[in-house]
Amino acid sequence: HAIPAHPLVAIADSLAMGDHAVRMCSPVLSGGAAASSIICLGVDFMSESVAAIMARNGCGHVPVYRAATRHIGCSLAESAEGRGYEAWLRKFGDASSSPPSSSDKKALHVVYINTSLETKATSASILPTITCTSSNVLQTILQASAQMGPDRLQICYGPDTYMGENLKSLLDAVLSHDESWTDSRIRDELHPLHTRESLRHLRDNLHVYPHGNCIVHHMFGNSVVETVSDKYADAYVTAHLEVPGEMFQIALEKSMNDEGVVGSTSNILQFIERKVEEAAKDMPSSRQHPHNGSQPHNGSTPQSQQSSSPKRRLKFILGTEAGMVTSIVRSVQDILDAHRCHDVEAEIIFPVSSEAVMGVEDDAEGTNDSSLGVVPGVAGGEGCSTAGGCATCPFMKMNDLDAVHDLVDMIQSMRGADDGNDGSDGDTNNYRNKVELQLRKHLPPNRLKGKSINGRDAIELGSEPIVFMRHFMKNKVMSDDLVQRIERMGQL
Repeated sequence: HAIPAHPLVAIADSLAMGDHAVRMCSPVLSGGAAASSIICLGVDFMSESVAAIMARNGCGHVPVYRAATRHIGCSLAESAEGRGYEAWLRKFGDASSSPPSSSDKKALHVVYINTSLETKATSASILPTITCTSSNVLQTILQASAQMGPDRLQICYGPDTYMGENLKSLLDAVLSHDESWTDSRIRDELHPLHTRESLRHLRDNLHVYPHGNCIVHHMFGNSVVETVSDKYADAYVTAHLEVPGEMFQIALEKSMNDEGVVGSTSNILQFIERKVEEAAKDMPSSRQHPHNGSQPHNGSTPQSQQSSSPKRRLKFILGTEAGMVTSIVRSVQDILDAHRCHDVEAEIIFPVSSEAVMGVEDDAEGTNDSSLGVVPGVAGGEGCSTAGGCATCPFMKMNDLDAVHDLVDMIQSMRGADDGNDGSDGDTNNYRNKVELQLRKHLPPNRLKGKSINGRDAIELGSEPIVFMRHFMKNKVMSDDLVQRIERMGQL
């Protein structure tokens, strides 16, 4: 079940995609097979970001293609592209205004990485801006608050309303447990420069954009929450920072007793891996038959060696996009194989609301010749429904293998036209022009090309918040440039 490594194939989040693309374009970093074009399977802001990162790293001559010619949107990213988001940011100051405000309060805009380059550029022209991921957002706001002064720094987080409100809930949970969350524990487990008092200032100065959400995570509504609470009390509960507050609260409460986790997809995966690993080590079969490398890595053990002890089933509620199950299954299988453990099972549960299934008697033919009482997904489309169902992104589903094959064929035919082997019956130029015109439809949006904002190149301005985040990820502190911009608000 392992996916073979390949220097020109990478699976990554929206931030790491650009880094992988740069490596693929380098003959040295890619193992000698430098890419002449990049196909980015994602939504439009991802391909746009990949192209911008490549350009900043000297690879702007390599084209980036999307799988679809149509707009591949993102409800979350688009919630920050209207005038409402700009107006919300301007309530906290304006980096280009003059004279500077007399208030000692300063502001920092922390914007989710899953936004367009245009949003990042526009935001950076209004407030000092740094991007964040779901993995580093908590540490970003903790460090910024500690470094600038928690009582004087206003942190504006957007556009993901659920994530922002969940960050507030997390801070509230810490502050409400004064006996267990002491200053010492806060310094050890959250941030070395924070105490209960500083966290209270941070909580009071954290402002969340009220009108942004992802349609996928919005599916975890009341119906799903009630089902999880009533029927899966014994399950571990995981919740991405982007899910609605009710679902997040269940996972947050569970996390206090190590029975759940809240955070990014990587946090969720690590939690599941740890629980499976602990269970595998505790089972008699694992202790009696540790993996010594002498048996094939396929999980098989002779029947005579298999333990007769009762199996243990771990249940995990997956509170995030359903596509994550592939990496979870692979990791769980690897762990159990490594321990030669046959007595542990991991059940991944997708919360599906009643609106996301239909009885077989309700099918289009009006017949009921199936042995199944219900058919999941028929009413809601692959189990999805706005009332709460199996969470899959309809925009990401616009990326498919047929589209990739078509793209590869067009790219190869362009190369064949250059070599005179295009099969165009002699009219090479006309054939090449047709293919090139079609390929252009697959290019990412480039709304900022040739534009400037407040006298600065818009693409450079839009890339700046990412540069600030990379500095923080590498050095664990806000860059001097960002700090100075915050201090100079109103003087630029």
